[in-house]
Amino acid sequence: MKSLQLKDNIQFEDEEEIIIFNHYSFCELIKHIMVQYGKVTYAEAQQKLGTSFLNEAPQSWNEVELLGHELEYHWAMHCLHGHMYWLNGIPSDFNDFKNEYLTWEKEITEKYNLKKSFEYYEKK
Repeated sequence: MKSLQLKDNIQFEDEEEIIIFNHYSFCELIKHIMVQYGKVTYAEAQQKLGTSFLNEAPQSWNEVELLGHELEYHWAMHCLHGHMYWLNGIPSDFNDFKNEYLTWEKEITEKYNLKKSFEYYEKK
């Protein structure tokens, strides 16, 4: 397992926009999704994420955009079940249980004081 100090408030910008990537919060949410919806222990989720590329801080705008292109739920299932996991009947999104998921996610983010994974701002 990689021993990294995950942190929030990593800033990237282009000519028009600023993205704040909250890497610690992103990874914590993914671990909790793995526990809740992947039915593994927190220790197992931590180990899975620790060996994943998601544990490595992005180094560019494009890398952050790649992560933001998918839901945290997708990344959690990808960590647990591998590439193209949905072919094995595992949902790739939470559309079938959206209200329950969004309520649960709000509770987890408040309980563990997690920030939004991605915050976008227009440059002025």
